[in-house]
Amino acid sequence: MTPPATSAARTAVLALPAEPASVSVARHWTTDLLTRWGVSADDLDAAALVISELAANTVRYGHAEMTVRLLQQADRLYLCVTDSGVPLAAHRLVIPQELAEHGRGLAIVEALAETIEVTREPEGWRVGAVLRVTTAGKPTAQSAVGVVGR
Repeated sequence: MTPPATSAARTAVLALPAEPASVSVARHWTTDLLTRWGVSADDLDAAALVISELAANTVRYGHAEMTVRLLQQADRLYLCVTDSGVPLAAHRLVIPQELAEHGRGLAIVEALAETIEVTREPEGWRVGAVLRVTTAGKPTAQSAVGVVGR
């Protein structure tokens, strides 16, 4: 699910530790960035939910680090979360089955996305989704890169 390359694309990347607090950081970063890009409120909410679900899956099932990537090109928004580093499955919080609310994350993403792709990478997993979006105003940022908590 690689978007076609053109100069009109807006891109952003954020690296985070795969920790529960990073889910909120990824969601707020996505919301703030897409607001600056002029994405409509409804599409912004859908994108924030997709990023939250993908980041939460990485925290629960992934490796030590995650990378969040956003790319907007015309009316398509590409959202991707990649995990990497040391596998942390043995360190994950175990929730008793009767209290568990997991298992719905990718179903939510599939319901919101035009397409979804899950790919095994050499050092982890890459999960991406494409949303159709509209812009509500003039964008103010073209690209951004960030690293949190390394």
